[in-house]
Amino acid sequence: LKLLLGQRANSPSAQKSTRLSRLAAFLLEKAKRDRVSKPAHSQHLFCEETHSCSSIEFGHSGSAERMAEKRTILSRLVHLSKWITPMVLCFCSFCFQSVMLHQATIMYVLDVAQRSVVLEDMGHQALGNKMVPLKVLDGISTSAMILFVCGTAWLKDIRLWVKVFSCCTFLFFWKGLLDMVTELPDSSGWAVCQHRLGPQAVEYMLGFNGTSSTEYWGRLMSMEINGVQGHWPIRYCSDMILSGHTFVMFLFLLGCIDLYRKISVAYATRNRCIIIGELVLNIVVIGCMVSDLTLIILNHFHYTVDVLLSLFVTLLLYTNAGIAVLTDWWVELGEERSVEENADYRVDDGSIWLPVLLLPCCCFQGFYSVKKEKEPSQVLEGSRWYVADKFMCGESSEEDEEDDDDDDDGDDGEGDEEEARSEGSRRSRTNQSLHA
Repeated sequence: LKLLLGQRANSPSAQKSTRLSRLAAFLLEKAKRDRVSKPAHSQHLFCEETHSCSSIEFGHSGSAERMAEKRTILSRLVHLSKWITPMVLCFCSFCFQSVMLHQATIMYVLDVAQRSVVLEDMGHQALGNKMVPLKVLDGISTSAMILFVCGTAWLKDIRLWVKVFSCCTFLFFWKGLLDMVTELPDSSGWAVCQHRLGPQAVEYMLGFNGTSSTEYWGRLMSMEINGVQGHWPIRYCSDMILSGHTFVMFLFLLGCIDLYRKISVAYATRNRCIIIGELVLNIVVIGCMVSDLTLIILNHFHYTVDVLLSLFVTLLLYTNAGIAVLTDWWVELGEERSVEENADYRVDDGSIWLPVLLLPCCCFQGFYSVKKEKEPSQVLEGSRWYVADKFMCGESSEEDEEDDDDDDDGDDGEGDEEEARSEGSRRSRTNQSLHA
């Protein structure tokens, strides 16, 4: 058809054959539409018959390439969102914590009776009191976070990324909520709290007394976003339960140990360098824990129970099966559920790492798989009463069927007597076990 159009266009009588040219153009467009809907073998026959496939370019292959390119871009965006979303949720949880802690601080500033009260603490009495700059404590926590973020992003371990930031999200949320619901006197005293907040912030918080709910939240949001007279951010007082510096530092150091542990497991043999590196990393983590605990208590920034609770809660949350299942669900959401097609897919429902620091379960350190039991019988399996009941009911029903078959067949003899005696002995043992 293209040859026909070309010949008619080059002929002297081209103007007289417009009707034929239009017909040829119509047939060409119809052939294009039919070719898109035809299977591949008919397209090859069309090419062989016309010998003009090189000059006719159809949009079917191009559209398929464009669709594949769109799918690739979409999958990359979904994968990128799985990295970004945990960080965004963690930041939102931190903002919620900040609002709750500022409310706790306002309650402490307005409560004149609590200002002069400081609870007795054995850690404070043992270590004494010495001023430690808050920038030192902030630097320890921030350095642990930066080390984890760089190592995980470099190795592209999305599971560990999601797990650690999910734990951090929960810890920020619960710290803000717990400090808000229970007002505790600041461990450093009212004088240190005034110096930490600054005179402008103290005066601003005293202005919350007697305000309506609308005005209260308006002043609070203004302080959160803009600060007070150019001072931003505003520190906290009376934020005792769970030390934020401690659980942030400890959580991201646990993530670094877990990351190094996965690298060592990837090697077929554990050579001397890997063992020494793991030992050094554990010593560094323990040293950071001890130094952070000592500096916080020495500064009277928290009570001793706040620091110890932060360590215990962080460790229990990090080794929790629910966090492992949540991480597995988020990583595999919308992905191909096949090991061959998706490297991030796992057959089990999550993985738990028990570190050496998990006392008194340190002897069981290692990685454990989490598997959901879908059948009720699998949940009950292993309990003594279930095994006895299953044995008595299941075995007796099978034997009754066998006895019925024997009665129908009319086979009586010594074998039936032996089965009856064995059945009686089994039932007697089962009854004894049930009675016990």
